[in-house]
Amino acid sequence: MRALLVGLFPSWWRRRHGPAYRAMLDSAPLTLPILIGVVRAAGRAWVDPRQGRLTMRVAVELTVLTLAAMICFLAGWTSLYKQTGTDVDWRLVQAAAMAYAVTGAVLVARGHRFVGRVTLVLAATAFVWQMSIGVPGWRSSMGPLQVCIIWFMALSCWCAWWAAYGVHDPRRRPRQAG
Repeated sequence: MRALLVGLFPSWWRRRHGPAYRAMLDSAPLTLPILIGVVRAAGRAWVDPRQGRLTMRVAVELTVLTLAAMICFLAGWTSLYKQTGTDVDWRLVQAAAMAYAVTGAVLVARGHRFVGRVTLVLAATAFVWQMSIGVPGWRSSMGPLQVCIIWFMALSCWCAWWAAYGVHDPRRRPRQAG
């Protein structure tokens, strides 16, 4: 059970703190407050901005790329949703899906593996569903594209947050004492 609790933490955290944390868990009884504390600590470790390797320039470029992809995706998806799509609309959604795949790959390479991998999966989902390969009679099943559009909107906001605040988070570079 204790190994599973340590497994909740990201790999970079387990490499750095795993053995000491496991020893601490072994010495304490597993009570509900301790379990809740471990889950909360794991959640904080997953969103720790110090582990991101996004620079200001990359964060701004990703924000611009995701906003441009969002415009393309919405322009194409609106026609597809109304079932009046033309070949240009299909290509807009394909181009936006490719832009999101590039964004996901950059995020994985920069240390944001969860956000990057989800973006890659949803970019592939958007590409497959708009080509009507995903589900027979896909026009009655727009759920996957709706999930993609919600994630892509949130991704644009997340990239903008990194450009505005996350890169400059004081927790990323602790100040020297004194």
